[in-house]
Amino acid sequence: MLSLSLKELGKFANGKALREAQNGNGELIQGISIDSRTLEKGNLFVALEGEKFDGHDFIQEAVQKGAKAVIVEKSKLNKVPENLTVPVGLVEDSRKALHELAKWYRQKLDLKVVAVTGTNGKTTTKEMIAQVLSSRYKVLKAKENFNNLVGVPLSIFEFTPETQIAVLELGMSNLGEIACLTKISGPCVGVITNIGPAHLESMHSLEKIAQAKFELLDNLPPDKTVVLNIDDPFIQEKIKRERHKVISYGIKNKADFQANEVLISGNGHIDFKLNKKLAVRLNLLGHHNIYNALAAIAVANLFKIEPEKAIEALNNYQPAKFRMETIKIGGVNLINDSYNANPTSMQSALESLMQIKSEGKKIAILGDMLELGEQSDAFHQEVGQKAAGLGVNLLITVGVLANHIATSAIQAGLTREKVFSFSDNNSALRFLLENLKEGDWVLIKGSRKMKMEEIVLGVQNLYPNQS
Repeated sequence: MLSLSLKELGKFANGKALREAQNGNGELIQGISIDSRTLEKGNLFVALEGEKFDGHDFIQEAVQKGAKAVIVEKSKLNKVPENLTVPVGLVEDSRKALHELAKWYRQKLDLKVVAVTGTNGKTTTKEMIAQVLSSRYKVLKAKENFNNLVGVPLSIFEFTPETQIAVLELGMSNLGEIACLTKISGPCVGVITNIGPAHLESMHSLEKIAQAKFELLDNLPPDKTVVLNIDDPFIQEKIKRERHKVISYGIKNKADFQANEVLISGNGHIDFKLNKKLAVRLNLLGHHNIYNALAAIAVANLFKIEPEKAIEALNNYQPAKFRMETIKIGGVNLINDSYNANPTSMQSALESLMQIKSEGKKIAILGDMLELGEQSDAFHQEVGQKAAGLGVNLLITVGVLANHIATSAIQAGLTREKVFSFSDNNSALRFLLENLKEGDWVLIKGSRKMKMEEIVLGVQNLYPNQS
């Protein structure tokens, strides 16, 4: 956890201070908070302005809860209470100050950082890497959702002198963000999972998305190592001119770490051979998890963990919450993949559902995929075509955009008796409960703002003692 003196804090607050940070040099600040609700005594409170809240409105509350100092923006000085009893650092941009603090603190510590980015699978890949590395090292992994311009710095502040390796996830919604996060976090290993359609409202094209993801590589020093999915066409081209040492992984193309003889059991696990030699079993659903596992094995090898040991660690891996999470409730099986959705992950999830061997119905409940820009309708239509082609037994859609999935599925041959559209989760839940039978498998997936986990909770509430 970040520990710094008030004198050190003064380096990051060069403007006029209400009380000089140099006073009381022996006092130490322990940890950083941007949320007065979760602030702990001794923290530095950094007031950030967000979409819904402005941290400057909660300065008094933060101090009352034990903040030892606060950082505020000069333009918001009028929001600082006059009777404040702790040092106040004035900065032009509190978010930039947060970044500078994180970069300074990261450079103080002698540890290795693995940074993971990509359109799909970055969270699962991060989790798998952390699990494998934890078999030998003291590892810190970023918390769920801590992958943006605020979350990554907050993760860095959790590093301790005892931490040997940190595994971070770098997300983005615009160009320049991953470049910034890379410079702050200083990785020695960069991992890119794939390039796919997401954030197209702001990025507009796959080429721009690739450019954004490749900022991780472009901002790594030349002596670092990158672990790349060679099956991805954009990454394949990037490898040809990459200046770093490249460790490749894949299924279709020859790679340093390649999966062969893939067998999807249909009973909740996947088998394959690593480089035609070592048997690997993943107790997970989803062909895409093979890529995530290969990346983890490749990273482990860089840290002198033998593939056999990495495979053993992965055998015990359990998916993160809301990510292809299987839940058995009262004889019904839910696949809770409600964390987020884009066209690639939606189609992959449908494939995983239909690979399951079961006499029960295969039901897909699919919500809107957001932030897809001008191609949004077409992407939803492609998902509908996929659902029809796979032969989903019952397709339930939620939301205006997802209605395109339903319409397209019917046009592609799925009978109208198998396709139903609803405007909200509660209506979809009621219909599901009326049609649910023991042995059924239900996939639940949509973009984060659709809150599709409400449907999962609704089923769990029906069987409160059987989940």
